Amino acid sequence: MTASSTGTLVVVGGWGVRSEMLSDLYDHWPGEVMPVSLDDELMTGCESVSTVADELLGRFPMPAVWLGWSLGSQVAMAAAARDTGAVTSVITVGGFPRFTETTGWPSGMPQGEFEAFAKGVIRDPDRYWTHFLLLMINGDSREPQARKRLRFWLEQGSPVSSENLVKGLDWLRQEDHRSLWGNPGVPALHLMGEKDVVVRPWCEWSGRSGQSRVGVIPGMAHWPTGEAASECHQVMAEFLAGAREAGQWTS
Repeated sequence: MTASSTGTLVVVGGWGVRSEMLSDLYDHWPGEVMPVSLDDELMTGCESVSTVADELLGRFPMPAVWLGWSLGSQVAMAAAARDTGAVTSVITVGGFPRFTETTGWPSGMPQGEFEAFAKGVIRDPDRYWTHFLLLMINGDSREPQARKRLRFWLEQGSPVSSENLVKGLDWLRQEDHRSLWGNPGVPALHLMGEKDVVVRPWCEWSGRSGQSRVGVIPGMAHWPTGEAASECHQVMAEFLAGAREAGQWTS
């Protein structure tokens, strides 16, 4: 990829996670990168994923590729749906149109498991935030290396207040974007981890748009790091090159 062929990249992080943790996905991006964390400054003034998307479209109105990880995937897709021209194409990693399981969506987290975790966050936010970060690497084909890299971020502590951790869980519980993801309006690439225990791959979902591509990254858990992130980067480059050749977006 070259800077002229890719332009700006807006990166939206997930629940309780600094966007810098995703640096393996964007460190080699040849253009400008705008990392965004779902931190207290952003979440306190927003009441839904859609209002976060609107806030970020105000910050980044110029054409760019948007990349969302985990909960950030819903923000990126919601921004694309606004059809302002700011989102030229969208990439999700470890993303989902709906987080919790329901009728017609068996890939989501079981409701009982989610509610047990949500109660734990209210009772002991630091402990359950740590538990979530450990779940992000659970099953990774190179888990020992991922655990070493994760230690630094665990030592930093949560970047989000307990109140906003709970607010983010409310969004994960309630937001259902299946109709939006079925018609994103721009080229979309959805990358999932083969070993992800937080978000199970949903490649077989029949509702996705013909504009969307999906891929499962071998050995990747929920956190895209190390070799798994390198594999994501390669697939992203191929996707963006194909979208440009098809004349589906311009920078």
